[in-house]
Amino acid sequence: MPTQPSAPARRGWVLPVVAVVAVLVVAGGTFAFMTLRQTGTPSKAGSTAAATAKKSASAVPVAATADVCSMVDPDEAERLVPGATIDSSTNDNRGDSLVSYVRYTCGWVNRNISYKDVTRSREITVNVSKYEALGTTTAMEAAKIQYKGELRQYRYGATHSDKEHYYSAAQEYQGIGDEAAAQYQWTREGKQYWYSFGQGIGRVGDVVFQVKFEASQKKKESDLLSTESTQSINEENALREVKGLLGQLAKSVTAWRAGNPLPYHARPKPSPSPSPSPTRIPLPRACVSLKTLAATLVPDTEGAAVRSKEGNSNVSQCQWWNDKLPLGGGKVRWRNLRVAVHTFWDAESARYYLVDQRSKTRFTESSEIGGIRWGKVEKLPGFGQDAFGQAIRQRTDTAQSNRYEIYALDGKNVIWVLVSGSDRPENTPINASDSVLMDPKEAATGAKSVAKALLGAL
Repeated sequence: MPTQPSAPARRGWVLPVVAVVAVLVVAGGTFAFMTLRQTGTPSKAGSTAAATAKKSASAVPVAATADVCSMVDPDEAERLVPGATIDSSTNDNRGDSLVSYVRYTCGWVNRNISYKDVTRSREITVNVSKYEALGTTTAMEAAKIQYKGELRQYRYGATHSDKEHYYSAAQEYQGIGDEAAAQYQWTREGKQYWYSFGQGIGRVGDVVFQVKFEASQKKKESDLLSTESTQSINEENALREVKGLLGQLAKSVTAWRAGNPLPYHARPKPSPSPSPSPTRIPLPRACVSLKTLAATLVPDTEGAAVRSKEGNSNVSQCQWWNDKLPLGGGKVRWRNLRVAVHTFWDAESARYYLVDQRSKTRFTESSEIGGIRWGKVEKLPGFGQDAFGQAIRQRTDTAQSNRYEIYALDGKNVIWVLVSGSDRPENTPINASDSVLMDPKEAATGAKSVAKALLGAL
């Protein structure tokens, strides 16, 4: 049946310096260090001897590339970042005259996880760097210096926490690769920014691996520009999860260096299953009770109904649509009435669904994009246990209309009501640019009368 046209609807490591690598061994056994940011771009400093140094082959043969996204247990990755988008990249730095390595990166990201009345954000980033010998510096020495430099950064940060930045003491782990360590951090910048994560580094031979895990959540209906309701991962949980990820990476890197199969395998992508189509049904009892009212709002139509499944709710929808109501003078009228009843297993799930819908409307309220303008979200006392409404004006290539939408909570049910329409010249489509939009007050009054009647029929 016809539907209402709708609206067109990594962060990297944040350390002052995130990697310290050795460049080469110089006279007297003294090491010269240089700091590299995550991009891997070296500073200009360094011994001139490095410019003419020649690379030698790595002592341990490994596969040409690393499947880093398969180096983490897929069940654990799904637990930490459910429904993640997974991306990988490679940074080949073997042409550099100061330090030679290939870095493989994989990220698991989902910043929009809906859970009850909060939205959760989760992210894992993994780097695996395979070093090569350069000049008199062996691949193993380069990896060791990279690890020690990062550990030095952890220890330095732990002694320089302040009111806006906190760095935990470095945690060093025995039995994870050749060596491994982790640290927890948080950053606060007034009321606008709250960010915390755990990160860790480990080494197996000439391979250094790093991991970062970030997790936070925020109430769906909180101010977008405020951190008042933000909860970010605490130290104990962050370090526990990072330690587990380091252990998985150590096992995988050990197998990869030895040319053996990885202990984990990427979870196969499920074949997309088509969403079941709504089933046409006779008008349910609640919609039958609206027939007299519907006939005044949308004359000359009997209405239609469908049933479907949406998430953990059963949905019954009814619609009355007539886009050719004669007005005379070469004009016709379009009126559209839609109602939906979402029925959940329990009242708590129904309430969370209402909260989710209200948070979405608050995100768009008092804004305009692509020919659609959203009004303010209006609380509607006296409509069920909790209700809100919103006026929406639409002038797009899809349709021209004013409409008013209402969501209301009633026990295990959430109802949705929409009333919309416009007038236009005869023999033109509903998107005719010279349409006269329905009076917003008429749309709001009609939607409220339907919502009242529908709640009374449940």
